[in-house]
Amino acid sequence: MSKHIAIDLGASNGRVIVGNLDEIEVVHRFITQNERVLGETYWDLLYIFSEIKKGIKIAVKKYGSEITSLGVDTWGVDYVLVDQIGAPVSLPYHYRDSRTDGMIEEVTKKISKQTLFDRTGIAFQPFNTLYQLYAMKKYRAQALQIADRYLSIPDIITYWLSGVMSNEITHASTTQLFNPHTYDWDDKTIDDLDFDRGLFHKVIKSGTIVGTLEATFQKELNIEHPIKVIAVATHDTASAVAAVPTSIGKNPLYISSGTWSLLGVEIDQPITSLEALQSGFTNEIGVNDTIRFLKNIMGMWIQQECVRHWQNLGEEINWKALDDETVLELDYQGYIDPLDNIYLKPNTPESLMVDRVIAGCVSAGFETPKNHGQIMVAIYRGLARAYKNSIEEIERITHRSYPAIHVIGGGCKNEILNQLTADITKKDVYAGPVEATALGNLLLQMIATHEIKDIQEGRDIIIKTQKVRIFSPR
Repeated sequence: MSKHIAIDLGASNGRVIVGNLDEIEVVHRFITQNERVLGETYWDLLYIFSEIKKGIKIAVKKYGSEITSLGVDTWGVDYVLVDQIGAPVSLPYHYRDSRTDGMIEEVTKKISKQTLFDRTGIAFQPFNTLYQLYAMKKYRAQALQIADRYLSIPDIITYWLSGVMSNEITHASTTQLFNPHTYDWDDKTIDDLDFDRGLFHKVIKSGTIVGTLEATFQKELNIEHPIKVIAVATHDTASAVAAVPTSIGKNPLYISSGTWSLLGVEIDQPITSLEALQSGFTNEIGVNDTIRFLKNIMGMWIQQECVRHWQNLGEEINWKALDDETVLELDYQGYIDPLDNIYLKPNTPESLMVDRVIAGCVSAGFETPKNHGQIMVAIYRGLARAYKNSIEEIERITHRSYPAIHVIGGGCKNEILNQLTADITKKDVYAGPVEATALGNLLLQMIATHEIKDIQEGRDIIIKTQKVRIFSPR
């Protein structure tokens, strides 16, 4: 069986992975760096691309002509605007940059929330592409005027690899400028906000072969055989959901757990009711002409920022030791609300995540967490409670009950959170596969290259080859 390269970029780290649905290998791992310059936060995209090149070079040196294709998936909403020759007009902003503060309020003076939700099905988050572009229109109008085309982060990396520009549908659907009813850009919203329609080109389906590795790139890396470049499900959650094993029933309830926790189900048609809007659900395009009806919940980001602060203080954080301390503190009853946007921004000297977690517990009437373990308990219990509340909402809105939860992605390795989730939701938790995003990326490549027939065949292979652990309520 052929091998494929999955370039999987998360908001914290990136990996270049080689394999197929039977076996995978991480050949290169790196930090997806961002830099704060004069109060603004940007992705260091050229560094990220250089690391991708390193990974491809390692992969091809090791596996040679066995590798037949590659595909890129990343986090959602972020983008690069390019000019008429395809060069970026500015550095790509990080979605946590504060320039979008207040943009929801400005936009909803022009278009009501219900109208915008009816059109796009997307929940109102300050980092959505719509508000990023609106902030650019307000603060950097000249840069926006010279832009010729919108490309998401995976779109531009795919372009740099292949020389072909494209807009893949799952990522486009995260922008709040896309209509899940028509499966196309929402021209009414684009016009109402006075954006140029010409920026937004025709979207392509997940699994489209856009070309082969660009000639100069291929020569630079000493690659002697053609490698197809495939626009997979380029939004990482869409790739992860494509790989959810279906052993627990059709359209299982899932949590794609990583920097964010994306909790949802696959449905056939978008739900844009007032209840869905008020509950904070979103409708994104999935593979196989499905809708990912889900809620964004702040995930391991909160934990990561706390750990980052302790490490900056000079502490050596051993993850097993931290877990052991957390288990010893499970009697601590405090918790935070991870849906509160106070946890959205990164650490600053004036506002540390640790202090925000402590303040969240105290304001909710709990004792002040006294050590690292109690802070972790407050985060994990808060996440599990948010999962429970969101599941109750999703069951009410979809008029279905879901007997179990399938947790996929890197966060599924957290046994403490898995058990708390089972205990608090009173549902079995199926944890795995860890590498769901990369597997979904590979699955789409294997469909495109005719090695498997469809999504279900890929999921059936994943059920047989990937480890899944069950946590039952105590």
